[in-house]
Formats: sequence, structure tokens, C-alpha cells
Amino acid sequence: MPDITEVLRSLWGVWRLLLLDRRGIQAFDGTRATGLRSFWVALLLLPILALGTTVLVASGIESAALAVVEALAGITVAWLLPLLVMYGVVKWYGRGERYWLLLTALNWSQVPQELLGLLRIGLLVAAVSLIGGPDAVPDRTSTTFLVAALMANLERVIYYAAIFYEGFIAWNALESGLALPIAVTLLDAVITEGISYGIDQFLPTLTT
Repeated sequence: MPDITEVLRSLWGVWRLLLLDRRGIQAFDGTRATGLRSFWVALLLLPILALGTTVLVASGIESAALAVVEALAGITVAWLLPLLVMYGVVKWYGRGERYWLLLTALNWSQVPQELLGLLRIGLLVAAVSLIGGPDAVPDRTSTTFLVAALMANLERVIYYAAIFYEGFIAWNALESGLALPIAVTLLDAVITEGISYGIDQFLPTLTT
């Protein structure tokens, strides 16, 4: 388990990277031991995920079953599977010695990414409440609808900004040009979205 000094240094590193400061990557030593310890970040993520799940369920945007399964998948398979795929791609590309640095930085970056996720949830809930609920038929010519649409679009912008942030981390961690960081970032996004889509499609069937 990382000590408080390592936790604070790691959080400082991902914060600097969020601000597009390349020096943030220097907060991580890139060793296997540090990489394995970085999984303890899950303890910081659990309350954030719990809050987001509670807000989604309370607002009626998602059912309790769907929100809980998505949160559990996010902290398990949707987290670990991309890292395993990345390992194969990074090793194949000849940058295997940089993998643990990448893994450590990505794991700790889950804290600001989940906080951005909370902001996205807040915008989505606000947009839905403005149009009268998830099942409402809005008046697309009203000012209220335009404000709600703006919030929904801002939510998408934050989503893509989070992907860019992850790509920036990969670029600095791997030091291999642009192709490899872009590849691992897109793989992560595709795998995560695929898991979420699968849950959305099959869970309602299983619970009816």
C-alpha cells in the first residue's frame, strides 16, 4: 500500500498532467512495485463512484441495477481489460520498459477523470431536469431546451477532453511519438464504451 507521501506525489503528478504540464510524469518512477501499488487508488475512487451512481439513480436517468452494474464494471473489467490490452500493444511496439510508468500514471489519473465524470453527470442531470425528465418530450424551440442542449454538448466536450488527457499521459509516459499513445488511448476508449454498451443492451433483458 502506498504511503501518504506517495499518494500526494502521485495526485500532484496527475494534476500537473491535467494542466498539460509534462513535468507531472516525473512524479512516477516507473517501477513494477509502484505500478502495482497504484491499484490502491481504487479506495479513492469508490466514494466518487458511489456518489455518481446515487445521483443517476435519484434523478431517474438510470435504474438502480444498471447504475450499480456500470459502476462495478468500471472499477473492475473496464479498468483492467484495457491495461492488459495496452501491455500487449506496448510490448509489441518495443516500449515494454515504459509500460509500468504508463500504468501507474493512468491508474492515478482515474481520480481527476472520475471527478470529471461527476461533473458530466451533474450536467446531464441538469439538462434532463430542464426538459422535464428522461421521458419528457421537450419543446425544441424553447429557451429551456436550448440551455439543456448546451449542457448536454458541454458534457460531451468534457468526455472528449478526458480522452485527450489520457492520450497526453500516454504520450509523456511512452515517449514513442504519436502513433502508440493514440493507439492505446483509442483502445481504452473503445473497450470501455463497448463494455458500457453491452451492459446497456443486455442487462434490461436479464432483469425482465
